[in-house]
Amino acid sequence: MSGPKARIDLSAIIANWRMLGKRAAPAEAAAVVKADAYGLGAGAIAKALAKAGSKRFYVAWPEEGVRLRTALGAGPEIAVFHGPAADTLPLFHQHDLQPVLNSLDQIALWRSQGDSGRAVALHLDTGMNRLGVDQRDWPEAQRLLPEPAFIVSHLASPDMPDYSSNERQLLFFERAVARWPKAKRSLSSTAGVYLGPRYHFDEIRPGIGLYGGGPAPPGGEAPQPVVTLTAPILQVRKIGSGESVGYGGTWTSDDARTIATIGLGYADGFLRAASNRGNAFVAGEKRPILGRVSMDLIVVDVSGLNVSPGDEIEFLGPNMPLSEVAESMGTIDYELLTRLGSRIDRTWLGAQ
Repeated sequence: MSGPKARIDLSAIIANWRMLGKRAAPAEAAAVVKADAYGLGAGAIAKALAKAGSKRFYVAWPEEGVRLRTALGAGPEIAVFHGPAADTLPLFHQHDLQPVLNSLDQIALWRSQGDSGRAVALHLDTGMNRLGVDQRDWPEAQRLLPEPAFIVSHLASPDMPDYSSNERQLLFFERAVARWPKAKRSLSSTAGVYLGPRYHFDEIRPGIGLYGGGPAPPGGEAPQPVVTLTAPILQVRKIGSGESVGYGGTWTSDDARTIATIGLGYADGFLRAASNRGNAFVAGEKRPILGRVSMDLIVVDVSGLNVSPGDEIEFLGPNMPLSEVAESMGTIDYELLTRLGSRIDRTWLGAQ
């Protein structure tokens, strides 16, 4: 009997990329594949997207860019959100990576030791106060870097369409890009795409939407499910009224029950926060998780169902939507996907 499995639908990822691109046309759709494509396998996913027509990819760290370049080969652009440091500059040159410059110091570093003729992206902070060149430094950035290939920024609350910060950041971005009229402009990730054409500019940068997550769009097509996570039943047993389940006995039966112990746990990235809160899809029904999620095991109520050891139980997938499962854990779909562990056997289906 094998352990937990994740089946990743490459055709669905391509469909999601095309759907988001269609919403934002004529803007180009890049693809954000940082954090190993949100835990789902950047190499396989980026190759499928490149074959489907994606020409530009984003990662967070230069080391991620190196691995992606190895997978993709020459051609597609790979931009690195965190930009260069003195010790990583050689990687940008050796592997044809595009830096996203986030500060005056990074601009100066790139100018002094980098190749001034290579295309770069400039990241401007428009109100998120995270990474990006501070608004007070825009004039100096313009002097030091008069012709970047891209100007990028990031919305703080795009999943809150009525939140005033979106409009404020949009106005700041419009003011900023006037300083660099030849640069391509990129503001929106998945949720920003749903805010409408004013937020699209020349490029969108979908991430979570490629993988079936993110906020529900206000209308039109929604992202398709991408990942199906299953794990096998290891044992089925009956318990009586008053018996408890799992560490600490945090769940106690009020009647005779049939329970199944399943080979999945927080060591596989299925969060302990699902204890006594989450569900699994078993034999055509959603059934509750009983007691604590432990390192390697989860117990589910299977009373009245015809199940046996070896049966595969769905924890994410068409019947267990990503956002619903994340909410039951008190987290977001981004964290749930990126936590999926190395013990899970990943298989990529379709569009190979």
